[in-house]
Amino acid sequence: MNILITGANGYLAKNLVRELINKTKHNLTLLVRKDSNVDELLNYVNIESVIFYDGKIESLKDLKKIKIDLVFHLANYYPDVNRPEIPEAIISSNLTLIANIVSSLESDINTGGDRKDFRIINVTSYVIWDKGSDSLYKHTKYSALCYLKNKNCQNYILYDTYGKNDSRPKLINYLIKYSKTGEKLYMKRSKNWEINLVYFKDVISAFMLAIENEQETDILDISSDFITLKEVVDTFNEVSKNKVNVVWPEDYSSNPFIQAHVTPKGWKPKYNLFMGLTEILKV
Repeated sequence: MNILITGANGYLAKNLVRELINKTKHNLTLLVRKDSNVDELLNYVNIESVIFYDGKIESLKDLKKIKIDLVFHLANYYPDVNRPEIPEAIISSNLTLIANIVSSLESDINTGGDRKDFRIINVTSYVIWDKGSDSLYKHTKYSALCYLKNKNCQNYILYDTYGKNDSRPKLINYLIKYSKTGEKLYMKRSKNWEINLVYFKDVISAFMLAIENEQETDILDISSDFITLKEVVDTFNEVSKNKVNVVWPEDYSSNPFIQAHVTPKGWKPKYNLFMGLTEILKV
């Protein structure tokens, strides 16, 4: 099977590429942003299998030469401490890109007709269903979901993920950092705030299942049990040799979140937080 993976330089995408190369015989085409460093990806594919996207549909012209069977859409622009909130970048990565890909693939240069026989796996965010959130990021993710509604597409919802060799500005990485420096970590959310953490190995196993087995449901959750931030910190301090000193806000609000969708048939997380932290910290 010929698989196109977007956002191939991302943390989860790299782990997916590694798993696919090691365990399957699928042919991979990797899409990254223009001027991206792809040295690590070249351990798995040759440079001819990398497409550099500059935001314009013309940079996808080589897709027309490949009979892509599956688009695994992982490209994502989420503003954080490492990424400024640039509206054009958010819209381009979260919405325009997938529309350009579909348009490119549907136009068959060999027959002059339209192709409809490729699958799409769209990895999206829980924020779409979070009533307490209102942002351009949320609206672009929702718009992409609506655009893909009438396509041969299944949508997989991610909450919060963590894992080994993860450089993203995520909660677990902050706990690790502050436990090593000894500085106080001032939390913005209350200790009762709920979070859904899924270990990267469980995420990748869900991705692999999605590739090999088309599910009956169009929207699925890749999720575990919701736990409070205090439970996360307590579990971290139970596992880690270096303890983190958290200062909580004088706020006891919570965010009871109702899981709206089912998890993939045949999948469930194998790692709870204690197990995942133990593996990361090598305790």
